[in-house]
Amino acid sequence: MSQLCIEDPLGAVTVCAALAAEIEQIGFAVETGNDAAKLNSTKLETCRKPVSPFFDPEVCNFTPERFFWMKLTSATGAVSGLQAYRYDYVDSNLADWGPNLTIGLAMRRQELMVPTHAAPPKNSIAERIRGKLVFHGEFWVDPQVRNRKLMEKFSRLGMILSLIKWNPDSVWALSSERMASHGHPNRMGYTYMEKGFLRWQWATDGIDLIEWLNIAERHAIEQMINEMKTSTN
Repeated sequence: MSQLCIEDPLGAVTVCAALAAEIEQIGFAVETGNDAAKLNSTKLETCRKPVSPFFDPEVCNFTPERFFWMKLTSATGAVSGLQAYRYDYVDSNLADWGPNLTIGLAMRRQELMVPTHAAPPKNSIAERIRGKLVFHGEFWVDPQVRNRKLMEKFSRLGMILSLIKWNPDSVWALSSERMASHGHPNRMGYTYMEKGFLRWQWATDGIDLIEWLNIAERHAIEQMINEMKTSTN
């Protein structure tokens, strides 16, 4: 599973720099931070809703070393995009740990999440995903932004930064049916999508009753880096 370091650190840094430059050319500035309270206040101001329990500083005990967030700012100073990443070490597997984490964090925030099934469908990829895992959430890009490639570049920049920071075995995320059916996770850098990883009888407002699992394993992220590096040469 885990390896000591990423395969091509120079390539990863080169691609990150290129993505950041491309985003700036589109007209947006990229900022990163590790203050979870600041992420929450920024999302409240921008989207009029708080962060999910995964990134709520009131219920999560992670230190700044296990978390970072990013924002896009337009030329006018408006926040036009958000995303966040958290690191966890999982010694069982994502199929067992992921649903329990989700329900447990919601309970700490006094939110009710009632699953329809105790575990993901049999033979889910989550049964073999374990080790150093990074969860990617709070992803939002202002729908008024017309450049379709901004979402892809912003997500991939964050994913590669998480690889450099933590060298995870996998990056995972949850998405709605609508996002999955439109192929957004694939353009964001995820190579695997699975329907019904989380299925809810009752869920917090704004959460789909059927959530898709998106996975990018380390080797897939490194392949993406190599492909992007080659395409810019």
